[in-house]
Amino acid sequence: MHNRIEKKLGIVLVISIAIFVIEIVGGILSNSLALVADSFHVLLDFTAIGISLIAFRIAKKPSSSEFSFGFHRAEIVAALINGISLIAISIFVFYEAYQRFLDPPQVNIDILLGFALAGLFSNIAMAILLKKESGSNLNVKGSYVHVLGDMISSIGVIAGAVLMIIINYFVIDVFVSIAIGILIIRSGIILCKECLRVFMEGTPNEIKISNISDELQKFKEIVEVHDLHVWTLTSNVFAMSVHVKVKQEFFRDTNELLKRTNQTMREKFGINHCTIQLENEFDLINPDK
Repeated sequence: MHNRIEKKLGIVLVISIAIFVIEIVGGILSNSLALVADSFHVLLDFTAIGISLIAFRIAKKPSSSEFSFGFHRAEIVAALINGISLIAISIFVFYEAYQRFLDPPQVNIDILLGFALAGLFSNIAMAILLKKESGSNLNVKGSYVHVLGDMISSIGVIAGAVLMIIINYFVIDVFVSIAIGILIIRSGIILCKECLRVFMEGTPNEIKISNISDELQKFKEIVEVHDLHVWTLTSNVFAMSVHVKVKQEFFRDTNELLKRTNQTMREKFGINHCTIQLENEFDLINPDK
């Protein structure tokens, strides 16, 4: 799966670099802050994708005694960098928009419109390439969010250009750039929150602790479930640890119970890393004491 994702990200990387060059040149030639802001958004696109590709390579490194889970979380580090970069660039766009609002410049609308249309079609192509994998990998989702945001901002640039043709009011370019900045900062905050949730070992959004507890207590051998923890190692890779009290009559043959619980966690919740502490129902082990 990672090989397929890497191939698609490589294609999107080439397209996004081309868009960046086209839009930055178009923004300078047309004197449009909105198009320059959009080009910066594209710059973040291919930076995010480049970091993603590097992270995929790092994640393939085998585990060691120092990093027993391997290097999977490198993908989350890369995604966090992407999120922070989105927030930083939006601040720059807001600052430039303020300066131009005080003194709105003349904008060459014909050049602006032509380059913006080229950017829009390219963004649509990238979104199509990334859509399928965006739901299964947090880092690809980050790149997909970049592309979607840029596609929306390209539409905004085009709409602004059309409006300037109609009413000949160039400060519209400033308002469009502010709107793009808002899209960028929103995407960055959402992505950073998701990454921080992983680093804080929060329960994955896809899983409810109560559902796991209920499922475990369906086993006839289990009396009680406690100290249940579920967290994310990287995109779609979950880990779990739990203490379960087992009935006295089943305690001598727990190997079969472990097999069935691990299989249930894998099939129903997608949890492949399970640490299950089995306790005799009359001999509770409390890890907090």
